[in-house]
Amino acid sequence: MPNFQLESSFRRCLVAPPQIHYLRYLLEAYEGIAVVSTQDSRLGLVRIDIAPGCEEDVQRILEGEGENLRLQLVESTT
Repeated sequence: MPNFQLESSFRRCLVAPPQIHYLRYLLEAYEGIAVVSTQDSRLGLVRIDIAPGCEEDVQRILEGEGENLRLQLVESTT
């Protein structure tokens, strides 16, 4: 029987404030894998809620765009 994760995880990240909208657009374009919430727009602090089983996909996207976004991981849970 497959091992399914039933709870979502999240990552809290800092991004360049002007790039918050791009990060939201980028992740939400992949419908259902993640939702981006802005926690402090001046600092560029965002929370990324990741759907169960989509962690690897989100990680690949963040790694690919991390330099453009000036992304720094602040906190995560699984």
